[in-house]
Amino acid sequence: MRWIREHKILSAAIGILAAAVIIFSVSMSGSGSGGITGMFGNLYSYVEKHMTAAGRAISENVSGIFSYRELMKENEELRNEIDELKEEMNRMSLNEEELEDLRELSAALNYDFIGSSDDIVTATIISFDGLNWTNIFTINRGSDSGIEEGDVVICGDGLVGRVSQTGRNWAKVMSLIDESVKISFKSEDDTDMLGIIEGTSDGELSGYMLEEKSKIKEGSRLVTSGVGMYPDGIDIGRVSEVWYDSDTQLTRIKVTPSVDFMALDKVSVVL
Repeated sequence: MRWIREHKILSAAIGILAAAVIIFSVSMSGSGSGGITGMFGNLYSYVEKHMTAAGRAISENVSGIFSYRELMKENEELRNEIDELKEEMNRMSLNEEELEDLRELSAALNYDFIGSSDDIVTATIISFDGLNWTNIFTINRGSDSGIEEGDVVICGDGLVGRVSQTGRNWAKVMSLIDESVKISFKSEDDTDMLGIIEGTSDGELSGYMLEEKSKIKEGSRLVTSGVGMYPDGIDIGRVSEVWYDSDTQLTRIKVTPSVDFMALDKVSVVL
């Protein structure tokens, strides 16, 4: 009974077919009376008409099932195509972001960046380890990405520091505001004006000019000189204060870094 309830159309068709078979058998085996034969003939025609209608209904339903399956198949194919297009768009977006990163790095390096993205490894800061919070930090890339001790670390704003230690998938970076870091610099306004800059205990930058009577002035932009481990032309910061130290007979300066270390999140390592 349950099967009949669940398959009403098919059950009706089977019932009608069975009735038609019985009626046909009776009509063929009858006494030949015209009245009875005519009666059964009319009944047979009536049943046959409804059988045809039922068959047509079954055919339409079966056809509908196959059409639905085809529609579902087409929908699945369309969904797959949409997913592939989304992936392609994401890849294109990523490439645009990488290109923009390279443009920013070119500006930070103060010259047109030569090479490919393989020369740069971008990493995210995962912890700060220094006593001054930002002077030493750990990034989420390491030797498995080709990073080595001594590699220069930059961001879109300028010089960040250098790699001081590496692991398989991490590296420690000593920023330029650490007390132990000393960097040779030159003035962008006058490349003959050279000096040394270093970090301070309060996380700032201070330094001195190598020439006793240097004409460095407030607002001057400082970049790496190319002497030592840092490539030439990386933006360091701007001079915020200038004074002459009579005890050391040196022109001393304070510098505001180009990089905002408190807001730093991602960096790039130059391999």
